Amino acid sequence: MARIIFLRVGQKDRVPLLTFINSLQSFLGILRDLDATISKDQHGSVVWEVVSLEQKSPPIVGVSPAPKPDVQDFSAAVEAQVFENTTLLRTTTEPTQFMSYAALKNLEKLAEKTRHIGSLSVYVAGEGIQKRESDITERTLENVQQLTGVRYSGYGSIVGGLDSIYVHNANEFRVWDETTGKPVRCKFEVNQEEQIKSLLRHRVVVTGTIKSNRIGLPIAMDVEGVEPFTKHTLPTIEEMSGSMPGITEGKPLKQYLDEIGDD
Repeated sequence: MARIIFLRVGQKDRVPLLTFINSLQSFLGILRDLDATISKDQHGSVVWEVVSLEQKSPPIVGVSPAPKPDVQDFSAAVEAQVFENTTLLRTTTEPTQFMSYAALKNLEKLAEKTRHIGSLSVYVAGEGIQKRESDITERTLENVQQLTGVRYSGYGSIVGGLDSIYVHNANEFRVWDETTGKPVRCKFEVNQEEQIKSLLRHRVVVTGTIKSNRIGLPIAMDVEGVEPFTKHTLPTIEEMSGSMPGITEGKPLKQYLDEIGDD
């Protein structure tokens, strides 16, 4: 039997309706993106259904996964990742590899609500089930914003596996950066769509403007080009000579490497 994941929306006696709706949208976004990342299927492995709604304040909503026909069910792994990441990000800036930029942005939106309605909580409970609970707090917001906020921007490349492509709300795909082990959200132009589709589930080199967070991890990219990976597709030092303040002391990469080589 599928387990129910509960979301308690804040700690106030009354919660604005818009805040409640937006919280549910963000929570669903986390569940769906984790499912897509774990299953490596942009449509995910399950449909999340509302099975419990407690009419009291603060409101508590329970959702349960309904498996899709002929698709492997990854909901148990999704549940585990929800609790692991909300626990980790309450005290650190180190999420697991399955917590993509999109999922982090949804968690950031949830955590922003804590400023007005108090901490939120996700938990599982029930007969024969040991209760598991994790809070989303203002400290969660501080930690997540270190990961989602763009601090550095410069030209460069990423090598990794191209898995999910999204063309409904935005032209984006996701590449698993082999250097960091984290997924990077890549925005592309419409005229690149067919080429990118042909490279789905291949190892690729993506070049363009890389946007990195405060701790130097690439989180997003404006794509200039995508090619299948070969030894000859790696960019030269000249191609990677964009300035990345804080990492290269504000100097172009080639100049920085030349100077430290003289030391």
